[in-house]
Amino acid sequence: MNIIDLNAIEQNTKYFLNILGNAKLCAVVKNNAYGHGLVEVAHRIAPLVDMFAVGSVDEAEKISFLNKNILVLLPQNKRNTERAIRYGFALTVDSFGTLRTVNGAANSLGRVARVHIKIDSGMSRLGFAEQDVAELSAQLPISPLSVEGIFSHFYGERTADCDAQLACFERCARQLRRLFPDAVCHIANTSGALLSSKYHLDMARIGLGLYGYGDNALTPAKNVFAEVIAAKRVPAGSVVGYGAKYRCAKDTNLAVLATGYASGFPRSLIGAKIKIGEEFFPVVGVCMAMIIADVNDKQVAVGDMAQLLGGGVNIANDNVIVYELLCNF
Repeated sequence: MNIIDLNAIEQNTKYFLNILGNAKLCAVVKNNAYGHGLVEVAHRIAPLVDMFAVGSVDEAEKISFLNKNILVLLPQNKRNTERAIRYGFALTVDSFGTLRTVNGAANSLGRVARVHIKIDSGMSRLGFAEQDVAELSAQLPISPLSVEGIFSHFYGERTADCDAQLACFERCARQLRRLFPDAVCHIANTSGALLSSKYHLDMARIGLGLYGYGDNALTPAKNVFAEVIAAKRVPAGSVVGYGAKYRCAKDTNLAVLATGYASGFPRSLIGAKIKIGEEFFPVVGVCMAMIIADVNDKQVAVGDMAQLLGGGVNIANDNVIVYELLCNF
């Protein structure tokens, strides 16, 4: 059972508005708003934010009724590029191949495409390399494009890494802004925006922070619960779950919950904590439709509810981070 607190998302948004000061806030609502509900989230915070960022034209269409600027973050094929241009969505141009696609779509429609130029400042994912910016600068003025933004993305949270990426990005942006002086520059994600105001630039793209993670002042908006469907006491030495990977060190109580990896709770979270009542207990087994928690001497009954995420339960380890859990649950 998932409960989404839209009030928390609104308050988290206001928290970032205060942090960003004069910089604009682009709310990242891609992938169904990180599993919180695209339309519901966007509708709630639309009056507060300057722009939305989504992953696809389909997502952009769903929130187009809000009449906000929408940036499609991923490169699109010709059909979706044409759809985006018709709607007036801003497209990401991340390569010369994407540039050709957007140019072709704009020319075929007789329209000017709104775009943000993506720079690869070090993540090696999407974006123009620094050495390509000179050639890009030669091609853009003869393209049917309105360059409204220039952006990149941080790969880490260390100041040294962010500073190196910022320096690369600013060198590229300076060249492009000679042609497009009004283009909005943005590089900071949630962690970058919280790390230092020097990364805010003209705008920051806030995703995870909207949903309650990244700072203790934020409120997690998704609360995930599972019902106890079996409770049993087992003797010391009992095997729990597949592979005999966990044996009870002493006589103990177990709680079996109605969730599992088919519901988004991955096996790699064996050892993570869930909460029953006000106490935290380790997950010792994960199956397709069930997980098993060692609740020690606590008396647990069928029908009790266990909290898997939210309310102080941030189940994450080296293999699974909260981004994945928000999308999975």
